[in-house]
Amino acid sequence: MKTIQNSNYYLQQVDKYWRKFTRMFRSSDRILPKYLEPSSIAGVTEDTKSEFKVILSELPYIGGDGNMLTFTLVSSAVALAYIRALEKRDLSADTAGMILNEIYSDVFTSLPGVAKMLLRWSEFSPFRKNKLRTFAKTSQFREYPENWVMEYVEGDEEELEFGCNYRECAVLKFYRKMGAEKYVPYLCATDIAYSNALGLGLQRSMTLYDNGDFCDFRYKKNDTSQTGLPIED
Repeated sequence: MKTIQNSNYYLQQVDKYWRKFTRMFRSSDRILPKYLEPSSIAGVTEDTKSEFKVILSELPYIGGDGNMLTFTLVSSAVALAYIRALEKRDLSADTAGMILNEIYSDVFTSLPGVAKMLLRWSEFSPFRKNKLRTFAKTSQFREYPENWVMEYVEGDEEELEFGCNYRECAVLKFYRKMGAEKYVPYLCATDIAYSNALGLGLQRSMTLYDNGDFCDFRYKKNDTSQTGLPIED
């Protein structure tokens, strides 16, 4: 197994990553006034950016551009940086988690209709399914210990588009390392917000965080997302 811990891979791209999260902070500006006074809101974005750089230096290397889920891990890093900024303002874990979910929901639902359509097509495209199949096979070798380990579930001719069984989760591993495990279920719940916005029909009954054998992602054709975890309700 390789044990590359090349934090420079992420830090060299910090400005590029940050630009990708512009929409997140527009949503933050809309959501935070419900929870904080204007004096407390000031500086949240700047604090997040500072924390983001620190967290990126701790982020494990899992294959870089060769891993289709690398940016998912980077996204979890900016979420943790944002949470750290909220913690400085004495917000509880539950409140911070709710804010995060409102922001993600606002980000996805406010996307232009054409963007949603293209994203939905991309999520269900043969190209992405093939990438997931390949990722599932290579993940079994555990080349990068901090990576995901996943099994691909083929769709059927009726309603199941496809599924993924995540036996190991890079985000859960990283948040545990950073002492932020309590925030994982809130981050998991954002998958439902994404699915609802794009009409992906995600259904899930268990996660590794809740002591499940795996996270059972199932995408149903022309169906609504189904909440299956207590935190999602």
